[in-house]
Amino acid sequence: MQTEQASPPNEAENKQQKSEAAEIVTIAGGVEIEVRHIDGSKETVKVRQIPATKISEFASKLGDESVSISIYCDKPVEWVDTLDVASLNAIADKGMEINLPFLNAWFRRRAKWTEVTQQGAIAELQGKVETLLQALQSGNYARQSPTTTNSHRGR
Repeated sequence: MQTEQASPPNEAENKQQKSEAAEIVTIAGGVEIEVRHIDGSKETVKVRQIPATKISEFASKLGDESVSISIYCDKPVEWVDTLDVASLNAIADKGMEINLPFLNAWFRRRAKWTEVTQQGAIAELQGKVETLLQALQSGNYARQSPTTTNSHRGR
Protein backbone atom coordinates (compact mmCIF):
# COMPACT_ATOMS: atom_id res chain seq x y z
CA MET A 1 0.00 0.00 0.00
CA GLN A 2 1.44 3.32 -1.06
CA THR A 3 0.93 6.52 0.79
CA GLU A 4 0.90 9.75 -1.10
CA GLN A 5 3.16 12.47 0.11
CA ALA A 6 2.00 16.00 -0.11
CA SER A 7 4.22 17.80 -2.53
CA PRO A 8 5.65 21.11 -1.41
CA PRO A 9 3.91 24.12 -2.90
CA ASN A 10 5.51 25.19 -6.12
CA GLU A 11 6.71 28.69 -6.88
CA ALA A 12 3.52 29.62 -8.73
CA GLU A 13 1.36 28.59 -5.76
CA ASN A 14 3.57 30.57 -3.37
CA LYS A 15 3.32 33.63 -5.59
CA GLN A 16 -0.46 33.29 -5.76
CA GLN A 17 -0.73 32.93 -1.96
CA LYS A 18 1.42 36.03 -1.43
CA SER A 19 -0.64 37.94 -3.97
CA GLU A 20 -3.88 36.95 -2.23
CA ALA A 21 -2.46 37.93 1.16
CA ALA A 22 -1.33 41.30 -0.24
CA GLU A 23 -4.80 41.86 -1.70
CA ILE A 24 -6.41 41.19 1.68
CA VAL A 25 -4.02 43.65 3.34
CA THR A 26 -4.83 46.23 0.67
CA ILE A 27 -8.57 45.81 1.16
CA ALA A 28 -8.21 46.06 4.95
CA GLY A 29 -5.71 48.92 4.67
CA GLY A 30 -3.28 47.12 6.95
CA VAL A 31 -2.98 44.45 9.60
CA GLU A 32 -4.02 44.66 13.24
CA ILE A 33 -1.47 43.52 15.79
CA GLU A 34 -1.35 43.60 19.55
CA VAL A 35 1.46 45.66 21.04
CA ARG A 36 2.74 45.99 24.57
CA HIS A 37 3.68 49.25 26.24
CA ILE A 38 6.59 49.68 28.62
CA ASP A 39 4.11 49.96 31.50
CA GLY A 40 2.80 46.46 30.66
CA SER A 41 -0.50 47.57 29.12
CA LYS A 42 -1.56 46.20 25.74
CA GLU A 43 -3.15 47.81 22.75
CA THR A 44 -4.31 46.64 19.34
CA VAL A 45 -3.08 48.84 16.51
CA LYS A 46 -3.34 48.72 12.75
CA VAL A 47 -0.03 48.61 10.91
CA ARG A 48 -1.14 50.20 7.68
CA GLN A 49 -0.06 50.84 4.17
CA ILE A 50 1.50 54.27 4.04
CA PRO A 51 -0.97 56.78 2.63
CA ALA A 52 0.19 58.62 -0.50
CA THR A 53 0.21 61.90 1.42
CA LYS A 54 2.77 60.50 3.89
CA ILE A 55 5.22 58.87 1.49
CA SER A 56 7.49 61.90 1.09
CA GLU A 57 7.67 62.39 4.85
CA PHE A 58 8.39 58.69 5.30
CA ALA A 59 11.13 58.70 2.65
CA SER A 60 12.76 61.88 3.92
CA LYS A 61 13.07 60.42 7.42
CA LEU A 62 13.81 56.85 6.39
CA GLY A 63 16.60 56.43 8.93
CA ASP A 64 14.33 57.43 11.82
CA GLU A 65 12.36 54.33 12.78
CA SER A 66 10.29 56.25 15.31
CA VAL A 67 8.84 58.28 12.42
CA SER A 68 8.32 55.12 10.34
CA ILE A 69 6.50 53.37 13.19
CA SER A 70 4.45 56.49 13.85
CA ILE A 71 3.38 56.64 10.20
CA TYR A 72 2.71 52.89 9.98
CA CYS A 73 0.34 53.10 12.96
CA ASP A 74 -1.02 56.64 12.42
CA LYS A 75 0.10 57.61 15.92
CA PRO A 76 2.12 60.55 17.24
CA VAL A 77 5.90 60.06 17.36
CA GLU A 78 5.79 60.37 21.17
CA TRP A 79 3.55 57.29 21.32
CA VAL A 80 6.39 55.19 19.86
CA ASP A 81 8.50 55.78 23.01
CA THR A 82 5.82 54.08 25.13
CA LEU A 83 6.24 50.71 23.36
CA ASP A 84 8.46 47.85 24.44
CA VAL A 85 11.26 46.73 22.13
CA ALA A 86 9.48 43.58 20.91
CA SER A 87 6.50 45.67 19.82
CA LEU A 88 8.73 48.20 18.08
CA ASN A 89 10.37 45.38 16.13
CA ALA A 90 7.03 43.75 15.30
CA ILE A 91 5.59 47.00 13.93
CA ALA A 92 8.76 47.87 11.98
CA ASP A 93 8.92 44.39 10.43
CA LYS A 94 5.20 44.25 9.58
CA GLY A 95 5.27 47.80 8.21
CA MET A 96 8.17 46.93 5.94
CA GLU A 97 6.48 43.73 4.79
CA ILE A 98 3.26 45.58 3.93
CA ASN A 99 4.86 48.62 2.30
CA LEU A 100 7.98 47.29 0.60
CA PRO A 101 6.38 46.33 -2.75
CA PHE A 102 4.88 49.79 -3.26
CA LEU A 103 7.92 51.63 -1.91
CA ASN A 104 10.24 49.69 -4.23
CA ALA A 105 8.16 50.92 -7.18
CA TRP A 106 7.99 54.47 -5.74
CA PHE A 107 11.79 54.66 -5.30
CA ARG A 108 12.31 53.36 -8.86
CA ARG A 109 10.01 56.08 -10.20
CA ARG A 110 11.75 58.71 -8.10
CA ALA A 111 15.17 57.55 -9.32
CA LYS A 112 13.93 57.77 -12.92
CA TRP A 113 12.71 61.36 -12.36
CA THR A 114 16.03 62.25 -10.77
CA GLU A 115 17.89 60.73 -13.72
CA VAL A 116 15.75 62.64 -16.21
CA THR A 117 16.17 65.98 -14.43
CA GLN A 118 19.89 65.47 -13.98
CA GLN A 119 20.30 64.70 -17.68
CA GLY A 120 18.74 68.07 -18.46
CA ALA A 121 21.03 69.84 -16.01
CA ILE A 122 24.07 68.00 -17.35
CA ALA A 123 23.14 68.86 -20.94
CA GLU A 124 22.76 72.54 -19.97
CA LEU A 125 26.14 72.51 -18.22
CA GLN A 126 27.78 70.81 -21.23
CA GLY A 127 26.35 73.52 -23.47
CA LYS A 128 27.84 76.24 -21.27
CA VAL A 129 31.23 74.51 -21.21
CA GLU A 130 31.21 74.19 -25.01
CA THR A 131 30.32 77.89 -25.38
CA LEU A 132 33.13 78.83 -23.03
CA LEU A 133 35.61 76.62 -24.90
CA GLN A 134 34.60 78.17 -28.23
CA ALA A 135 35.04 81.65 -26.78
CA LEU A 136 38.49 80.73 -25.42
CA GLN A 137 39.58 79.17 -28.72
CA SER A 138 38.37 82.10 -30.80
CA GLY A 139 40.26 84.63 -28.73
CA ASN A 140 37.08 86.53 -27.90
CA TYR A 141 37.70 85.93 -24.28
CA ALA A 142 39.97 88.45 -22.61
CA ARG A 143 41.09 87.65 -19.15
CA GLN A 144 40.39 90.45 -16.73
CA SER A 145 43.39 91.83 -14.98
CA PRO A 146 43.16 92.21 -11.25
CA THR A 147 42.20 95.66 -10.10
CA THR A 148 44.75 97.38 -7.94
CA THR A 149 44.49 100.59 -6.03
CA ASN A 150 47.02 102.70 -4.29
CA SER A 151 44.89 103.07 -1.22
CA HIS A 152 46.16 101.48 1.95
CA ARG A 153 43.98 99.35 4.13
CA GLY A 154 42.88 100.72 7.44
CA ARG A 155 42.86 104.39 6.37
